[in-house]
Amino acid sequence: MDSQTKGVSLDRLAQAALAVFVLNLASRLLGFVRDAAIAGKFGAGPETDAYMVAYTIPYFLQTVLGMAFVTVLVPALTAYLVKGEREEAWKVGSALTNWIGLLLGVLAILGVILAPWLVALLAPGFPAKVKGLAVQLTRILFFSLPFMGTGMVLSGILNAGYYFTSPALAPAVSNLIIIASALFLARPLGIYGLALGTVASFLAFFLVQIPDLFRLGFRYFFLLAPRHPMVRRVGIYSLPVIFSLAVNQIYQATNRFFASHLAAGSITALDLGLRLVSVPLGVFAAAVSTTVFPALSEEAAQGRKMEMARLTRQGISLVAFLVIPTAVALMILREPLVRLVFERGAFQARATLMTAEVVFYASWGLLAQVAQPILLRAFYALGEVRTPALAGLASVGLNIAFSLILAPALGHGGLALANSLAASFYVLALYISLKGRLPYLETRALLKSCTSIAMAATFMGGTLYILGKVLNLFNPLQATWALGVKISILAGVSLIVFLVLAWAFKVEEMELVQGLVGRRR
Repeated sequence: MDSQTKGVSLDRLAQAALAVFVLNLASRLLGFVRDAAIAGKFGAGPETDAYMVAYTIPYFLQTVLGMAFVTVLVPALTAYLVKGEREEAWKVGSALTNWIGLLLGVLAILGVILAPWLVALLAPGFPAKVKGLAVQLTRILFFSLPFMGTGMVLSGILNAGYYFTSPALAPAVSNLIIIASALFLARPLGIYGLALGTVASFLAFFLVQIPDLFRLGFRYFFLLAPRHPMVRRVGIYSLPVIFSLAVNQIYQATNRFFASHLAAGSITALDLGLRLVSVPLGVFAAAVSTTVFPALSEEAAQGRKMEMARLTRQGISLVAFLVIPTAVALMILREPLVRLVFERGAFQARATLMTAEVVFYASWGLLAQVAQPILLRAFYALGEVRTPALAGLASVGLNIAFSLILAPALGHGGLALANSLAASFYVLALYISLKGRLPYLETRALLKSCTSIAMAATFMGGTLYILGKVLNLFNPLQATWALGVKISILAGVSLIVFLVLAWAFKVEEMELVQGLVGRRR
């Protein structure tokens, strides 16, 4: 992508986003296979609850710390690259890769030592035997920290250079390794085989991206450069960014804390249900926000706030176009989808109903979840990190309050609803604050577009429900292959219905879709 062109082309960004979308979709489909393999081998019970809790803190640290560095790194590297100062960019990128590897290595050692206290904090309601298993799994999974964290920094370096392929491919490779460990290591090693496979998958995440670094022309420097002004800036700015990006992870930790006091399998049902709902987040939002972020940083570096506002609004409109009908479909098809993806082996009908309940309540917050990364990246491109952190702090408090209120009444489903409500508040607060910094966001146009999309999605949802009844889709006593065929047919029909209605309602994003389809011919 030509970084010298005034005003980054939305069409070119859309093409890049489409490529990332395809790879993310492949990764998410493999994620379904991964979750189905784990559910089939271990079900929804104490072992998987222990694994999910053990996974929480290592994943939280590597995702949040790694992503925080990436989020601040991309604008920093872009500022050098647009001026042609490539060697300085590579020095900063190398220093930050070294820092995150060193930091996460130290945290991994501490995690191994402190595992009993961490598990007691996260899941105080676990029986002693399950708690002991969770401690052992936590110690294994902490070894993945340096691999995933440094791998995410490599993704940031590549994205700053408009290289999106290998960072999007790496999670798919990671999922393949976890699938293999579930299928082939479960019998000889039990749940420990899954934990070891998870560590190997994060090593692969790191290694897959190295060839593209050479293609980019990246030069590695063995340095920390603590006095370098940009390295110090990234380090200082990362602190509030860490909290902003940790919001969703804190939601999950809150879920597991409260769910550990609920019925057995609640943690696993929450985890699987939220993963199912997060597919649009990982596919649509990640594709758009990943490709828009370096463009936003480029516009910010050159002081073009009108172009920033244009990219931000169109990015939100595009993910709304993709995710609103998806959320409606998830609500209606929640039980058949969970049954198709997970119900086999040790994962039985009770677990299906528990997971489907999570899907329903979590879908209400899906639009907020996909808009959040775009809004956050607009703030970070502007160098503003304080406001997202404060808004995130407020949303975490709300999530805890909603969980206290809703969990007694709705059980684990109430925890999913609490996440949706808190996420919606977070995004609304971010948007209102960003509007003050980018007055050209055109809120009226955005609301008009979202309203038209919602109308089309509502009619589509009605069609989907009626056809589901006609095809006997909601009957739990049917073969998996028949369920898959029916869902595939309904998905295709629903897509056609939605696109026709979106065209009839003159939804703006249809023009972009038509342009991309036409260009592929």
